[in-house]
Amino acid sequence: MADNSEAVPAVITQGQTTSVAEGAQPVQAEPAEDRAEQAEQPASGIWNNWLLYAAIGMWVWWLLTNKKRKAQRQAEQKEKERKNTLLKGDRLVTIGRLHGTVVAFTDDTVTVKPDAKSDLTLTFDRQAIFRILPRPGEEREAGADGAKEAEK
Repeated sequence: MADNSEAVPAVITQGQTTSVAEGAQPVQAEPAEDRAEQAEQPASGIWNNWLLYAAIGMWVWWLLTNKKRKAQRQAEQKEKERKNTLLKGDRLVTIGRLHGTVVAFTDDTVTVKPDAKSDLTLTFDRQAIFRILPRPGEEREAGADGAKEAEK
């Protein structure tokens, strides 16, 4: 009679050999749970990497924007201090792009003379000051620095 055991595939369990021949190596059977976990690991690894890249990107963005905000705050503070130390004779530019020289000022207003030859004076709110031009001593320092940079 024919052996029916060969017709039915045998289930190999951990530690069994595939044949009864001498020198056959045991087959390492993997439980079904291990195979399922291995199949899921690459997908979770991709998400972990994506989250890591997103976190790094957000950190770099925060560093760059924080640096810009800090520089902007410092410039605004410097401009505010400059406006508070306004003196007679300072040259300025208003938000309407009118250039003039400060004749008088109060806490809230500034009186500007647009032309040294005319008797016309204009009064503006301090908020209307766009920029205060450098004083003569400050121009020389800026010019000297610019000349040194041009030589390099």
